[in-house]
Amino acid sequence: MRLKTFIVTIWIAAAWFIPLSAAWAYEEKTVTDGAAMTGRVIFKGAVPPSRSFGLIVYPDMELCERISDGKGHRLLQDFTVSNDGGFQDVVVVVEGVGQGKPLPLSGPKIAIKDCSFTPLRAVIRDRQTMTFQNQDGVIHDIQTYAIADNKRGDRIFDRAALPDSTLVQEIKLPKGQKIIWTQCGKHSFMQTWVYAIDNPYYAITAGDGTFSIKDLPPGRYRVTAWHPFMNLREQTVEVAPNSKVAVHFEFGK
Repeated sequence: MRLKTFIVTIWIAAAWFIPLSAAWAYEEKTVTDGAAMTGRVIFKGAVPPSRSFGLIVYPDMELCERISDGKGHRLLQDFTVSNDGGFQDVVVVVEGVGQGKPLPLSGPKIAIKDCSFTPLRAVIRDRQTMTFQNQDGVIHDIQTYAIADNKRGDRIFDRAALPDSTLVQEIKLPKGQKIIWTQCGKHSFMQTWVYAIDNPYYAITAGDGTFSIKDLPPGRYRVTAWHPFMNLREQTVEVAPNSKVAVHFEFGK
């Protein structure tokens, strides 16, 4: 009798828990009084130099040296900064938005050409797919890891991208982790970074460091700016209906 009572209790608890957990999911809804958020991300101080990789120690040198410094080195430019300080490829996210415009349907598409990944930054949702379009006539070893506390964490997948083919992989994010790093196991200078989102209110800064996020529902939000080699920046912003909000971020060495 006690066992039966216990089972019934668990069943009732589960019945209450399921709708409660579902309530935390993002809800797509028409936004009629949304705000426009614009801003700029700048980098102050000396820009860190590019990382240099000697191509002679890697396979497929004839292919990979199509992008080089002309002296046998691949330069990996982690920081792209305009003459007036505009910081490119910074991911800006409005956190904690529970409902609003539709979520992106597909995950990032990464082009592989001349032993290089494009784009260098992207975003993804949990259980979305990453697509790698290998335009090179060689195999690339796609290794993807979660990054936690600035260290390589759980391996998400390791698969071969065959020559002139497309590789599609579902991404299951480790709990509580938002940063994904991908490199080629054969060519370590091939790297790209992906930031996890749970709503569609994000932007990746342009060449001059500017960004724009539209149709943002009114509310109080935490806005973050992320770059893989810098500490996270954040601000709290109050957004009024039909307003225009300016948010700026500054990074330094």
